[in-house]
Amino acid sequence: MSPKQAWVVFSFLVVLTDFVAMIALVAFGYPEAVVIASGMIILLFYFYVLYKRYNVEVISESDLALFTDLDDLRILCTIYGLDKAGKESDLNERLLAFSRAHSSRAFTWVAPRLVRSVGEALEVPQVPRSTNAVETRPLTGGQKRSDSRLMAIGLCPVCDAKLPRKGTVCMECGADLEFYSVLQESKVGKRLVSEKSRVVRRKLRKDVSASGGKR
Repeated sequence: MSPKQAWVVFSFLVVLTDFVAMIALVAFGYPEAVVIASGMIILLFYFYVLYKRYNVEVISESDLALFTDLDDLRILCTIYGLDKAGKESDLNERLLAFSRAHSSRAFTWVAPRLVRSVGEALEVPQVPRSTNAVETRPLTGGQKRSDSRLMAIGLCPVCDAKLPRKGTVCMECGADLEFYSVLQESKVGKRLVSEKSRVVRRKLRKDVSASGGKR
């Protein structure tokens, strides 16, 4: 989750908390106008500080080269939400990587670890890929993808799950069916698929146990 997305989640919680507090104070008999005005002022102050403090200017690579003091580099890392531990070379590498990643913009959002943690904790998991997802990576040995080969695969080469009539990806483990089917035709590929199969089956068993045996 990007810092901007983390702030959206965190700010939603702040706004929600503010409104709940206002409703509670009004319910306890405090003057409605005073409570609403105070709540709005708090939100305005929050968003002002958020914008001024965490929408920061991106320092160019050429300007970063001017900073040689270790304390300065640590302060910059703190401003950008980067790890400030390590030697001067470590700090320079982090700052340069940050500058290059955001070189296309003059300002960017940064977020402290607490905000990122809250955002990640409330992040909606990604939806599993559909069995009709099309894999674009080439097959080993320069082979071409073939509908007839795909239709002939009855069990997933990785987890041995029974496959539906259509689909290029196993619903159970997410394996690219045709890729691993072709891969196991070679000795090295067969060994790789065998090892991967053990790892995937172990993970699937853990997932079943964690969900109380329901899949």
